Amino acid sequence: MLKLRPGIKVLYTSGYTDNAIVHQGRLDPGVLLLTKPYRKSQLANMVRRALTG
Repeated sequence: MLKLRPGIKVLYTSGYTDNAIVHQGRLDPGVLLLTKPYRKSQLANMVRRALTG
């Protein structure tokens, strides 16, 4: 999707452990990840972060 719309805001959520997604202890630059389970307030915070860059 980023190739088609470079400016699009993306927030990933996952039920997998962090180790399945994180590379060498870090996310790729600019990647926002919210792991499950999460609260509505955590989701709202991450959406806000994604939209504001």
